[in-house]
Amino acid sequence: MGNGMIRLLLEVRNLGSLKKAAESLHMPYRGAWGRIKKAEEALGIPLLESSRQRQKGVELTPSALNLLDTFMQLDTMCHDFLLDRLGKVESDTFILSSVR
Repeated sequence: MGNGMIRLLLEVRNLGSLKKAAESLHMPYRGAWGRIKKAEEALGIPLLESSRQRQKGVELTPSALNLLDTFMQLDTMCHDFLLDRLGKVESDTFILSSVR
């Protein structure tokens, strides 16, 4: 699970459609479907299910919602940790030079 899959799942959650999610991320529907299937196989859980509404579409399974929530929490924790650690580094510790 990486940022690309998380973005795809977020778009599916927001738009209620894998096709619309793929379009918004400028990826082919077939590629998005393949990524979802590959992730489901690797994780051993379904990520999408048919929408409960009368309209056609998909929604994230409870397991996918939990996975998404956990990933987002970990991402926030990592971001906060890095900001904290960077704040403790004094600016004169780094010498910036051009890469040759």
